[in-house]
Amino acid sequence: MAYRNHRNAASRPSIYQTVTDRIISSLKAGVIPWEKPWKSPRFTGGPFPRNFYTGKPYRGINVLLLWSSEYSSPFWLTFKQAQALKGSVRKGEHGTPIVFYKQLPEYAKKDEDFTGEDERVPFVLCHYTVFNVEQCDGLTLPEISQPAIAPEVDEDELCESIVTGWKSRPALYLNSPTEYRAYYRPSTDSVHMPARSRFVDAPHYYSTLFHELVHSTGHASRLNRTFGDRFGDELYSKEELVAEMGAAFLCAIAGIANEHTDRNTTAYIQNWIAKLEEDNRLIVRAAANAQRAVDLIVGSAFEEESETTENAGDAAGSGIPATFAVNTIPAIARCAHL
Repeated sequence: MAYRNHRNAASRPSIYQTVTDRIISSLKAGVIPWEKPWKSPRFTGGPFPRNFYTGKPYRGINVLLLWSSEYSSPFWLTFKQAQALKGSVRKGEHGTPIVFYKQLPEYAKKDEDFTGEDERVPFVLCHYTVFNVEQCDGLTLPEISQPAIAPEVDEDELCESIVTGWKSRPALYLNSPTEYRAYYRPSTDSVHMPARSRFVDAPHYYSTLFHELVHSTGHASRLNRTFGDRFGDELYSKEELVAEMGAAFLCAIAGIANEHTDRNTTAYIQNWIAKLEEDNRLIVRAAANAQRAVDLIVGSAFEEESETTENAGDAAGSGIPATFAVNTIPAIARCAHL
């Protein structure tokens, strides 16, 4: 029996692979999950998809998985949560799998034993299924489901507040009349940008600036990520994906679009398809690192996520827990749907 169970487990698709396949499917359809070329309506509670039962926003890779859905509502919940609210998921509706990291029960109280640099805290990547409120009946949608009144400040000012509010930001060189490219220079911990007047519009300018600011979070004095040496190498590609998704998250917070219309979209998409097909953990890890970068920039604490099968649907469930090292490779397990 044990042998048969082992074979069944081995034959199941990796959760990393399942997530990666979904992202690749979107890319092949011409949809870039980490780009939103539209302005999202502002709902009370923030710009990101969130759990309807708890109000908590989803994070990291789950933002991309839910952003790429066909539903317009940002509210999601599990089958059991719908029942708890005296509602129901309509018959025949298919749920959307999302993921979270869970610490193995036998190690939950033994974190202090995993203090060495080479020792890895045993977390597993699990998944559960959520449904959009548009797939449900009997739910009482509160006023939160309606767009909130737009702030009385220009979007430019919102973007500026993100940039200037980051106290440990790098040096910014944003007004050079002779600069023709945007980049982050680790050796001087500085972000360089063409003058604002060279950009098509404010969204293009700020999405580019956010991209470079996310790169700067990888500096040794901050999150200490490893940068690649040149375009096309493995580390460069990983870091670029972190910056792409981090910029998308910041644009969502600021309420601006982040479509990069000035690049060869077909070649760009094909490049990412190839990268994701080579490494099925790339998208999950990059999303977690992007979430860490955004948390650092906007000043949010990276909350540790400790899940149980009873409350997994309540969790943001999208980033690596604070005790989980960036380079740790977790074990993979398949958890029951809730």
